[in-house]
Amino acid sequence: MPSKDEHLKKARGNERFAKSLALTEQPWIDWALTAMFYAAMHYIEAYLATKGQHPKSHMTRDGFVGRESNLRRVFIDYQELKMYGLNARYEMVPFKANDVTDHAAKSLEAIKMHIESLL
Repeated sequence: MPSKDEHLKKARGNERFAKSLALTEQPWIDWALTAMFYAAMHYIEAYLATKGQHPKSHMTRDGFVGRESNLRRVFIDYQELKMYGLNARYEMVPFKANDVTDHAAKSLEAIKMHIESLL
């Protein structure tokens, strides 16, 4: 199972990748939103790894985020990023760059800051 540090490294890499894509033209916005969700997921996984938890599915992880007292605070931000990614990938919602920089980035930053405060 990946360690806390391995999840943090992956989260930070996904975050850098998302930022690089968000600065480009419209065709990459869906990938930026997807990468932001996966960055958030790995921040959550880093925390869960410190508790010996390694969820095998998004549904199981969602349950931890909704129930775990230290994670409930970021549940809405996490779900928002998840929905951005799903809507971008599967529903082909035409998001704009400011959806990434103004909205999704704030959710990711809230998750990142909260998780880092717990670690």
